[in-house]
Amino acid sequence: MLRFNSPGDIHFVTFKTYDNHPYFRDEKCCLILLEELDFYRNKLGLKIYGYVILPDHVHCLIYFDDLKITISKIIQGIKGSSARRIIDLYSRSGSQEHLLLARNDSAEQMLCATPQAHRKNLKYRIWQPRFYDFNIYSQKKFDEKLQYIHNNPIKHGLTNDISTYKYCSWRNYELGDQSIFKIDYIEY
Repeated sequence: MLRFNSPGDIHFVTFKTYDNHPYFRDEKCCLILLEELDFYRNKLGLKIYGYVILPDHVHCLIYFDDLKITISKIIQGIKGSSARRIIDLYSRSGSQEHLLLARNDSAEQMLCATPQAHRKNLKYRIWQPRFYDFNIYSQKKFDEKLQYIHNNPIKHGLTNDISTYKYCSWRNYELGDQSIFKIDYIEY
């Protein structure tokens, strides 16, 4: 997919877990991902205007103006570091909650449901390769994408009341709650 990396654009980004595995039903995985988003925000000077973490995918509104970085490098960093930490979390804890049966129907279980190794010879895979990126070109489109993000937990049947959904920037905008994750606000 062709990516437009115009400085000053806000990117609506979606990335999914490998094989749609619901890793982010686990609150520890959600917290790891939010820590990595915050780390890259600070490291690269990003602004994060909205987000939602669903069991098997994430939506974010990300802004940056540094010509030396690209949205691809940003997402690669976030996915790579969060994957390493999630794998370490499960490996150290010996937890079996995250394991799925491999597709070969054997009794052997793996961290994710794939018998193939990662292309860089990693044993486990958390994220699907690639991601979806849409450049925001107007205030109307920004409002549309933010509303889409905030409606996603309801759309996917995770809640009937968005105010009860913990990992969504709706809480920041509507309740002023920055306790889970601090978002940035557009300055008009």
